[in-house]
Amino acid sequence: MSVKAFIVGKETAWGTLFKRLLNTYAIEAVFVEKTEALATAASRPPAALWVFLESTHAMEWMELPRRLPPSWLLPECFPPPIPFEKLAKAPMRLMPRQTDFHLLAKWLLLDVELRRFPQSIVDLSEENQQEMLSIFEEFRQALGEAHSQIHASLMQACLNPDSPQPLAELRTLVHRLAGSGGSYGFVALSKAAKAIETAIDNKEKRNIQNLTHAFLEMLSLLLLPKPPAPSLSKTLFVLAPSQQARSQHVHWFQKLNVHALWGMDWVDCWTMPQTHPLGGALLNMDNLPLEAWPLLFEVLNSLPAFAALPKHLVKQNASEAEKACAARLGCLGPSAPPATFEAFSEMVQAFF
Repeated sequence: MSVKAFIVGKETAWGTLFKRLLNTYAIEAVFVEKTEALATAASRPPAALWVFLESTHAMEWMELPRRLPPSWLLPECFPPPIPFEKLAKAPMRLMPRQTDFHLLAKWLLLDVELRRFPQSIVDLSEENQQEMLSIFEEFRQALGEAHSQIHASLMQACLNPDSPQPLAELRTLVHRLAGSGGSYGFVALSKAAKAIETAIDNKEKRNIQNLTHAFLEMLSLLLLPKPPAPSLSKTLFVLAPSQQARSQHVHWFQKLNVHALWGMDWVDCWTMPQTHPLGGALLNMDNLPLEAWPLLFEVLNSLPAFAALPKHLVKQNASEAEKACAARLGCLGPSAPPATFEAFSEMVQAFF
């Protein structure tokens, strides 16, 4: 049974595309008019997922005297008129409309998937809850092992395209997760694994790679570990919504003995500096239009902890106008994502 997502707003052309993408992650999208949303919310279970396209209506939603289900805000203007502080307390995820739809669909999936199992045991006794959670943790450990094995099989398939053995091993691994994921309530995880099976059976080489990379990203996010206690002077906040960006640079951070606190949306820019001692911030600007930069930093700089941070902006193919704007905002860059360890080291060590 698929998860249902309620999207507040009219179904436009981009909304139809977004709806199809959500369906591929076993999320059924239902568009709800603004006038219907509050009444609909009152009759829906907490596991329902909400995406708001109108910031004014999202404010009404946040003021409801009830526990918020997973919710997102895609405002028409950016940053939205709702203060970051209220979004952080809700909590409500915030991403601009320019966010890649595939990326957003994955994050929406994870907001639901990560909450479903604990919610399903909320009515059990405390003893039974602990027993179920211990089983859940065992499953998470199995996912970690599967991630390493799937990654290794995919690499072997790429290195030995004429050999059937790596793909056979990959199919066996995802087949197991297709069954166990469904058994533990991870419907979308199971569906993604089955899609890889089908692509392997149909010999769709390019599709196999794309689907497996997306599946690995899904597993990685489900398995994000709690960060260790960091050194006060060796911690950076890194806004990098893409798991690909994280996986490219995480071992470089480790090599430099620098702890990275990862953020996935702009609300994290508000919360992280208040809860962690940071040496600086690396901010990915790829999904934010230039005209939104000054207002965004005006809002975020109203928080002293953020304003005090040295900031380096990262963006592919930055224009001269973007570089000039960054200088006016007191930020370094924007520079392209570093492709070598030497370039990465130079960028990071400038903070310390």
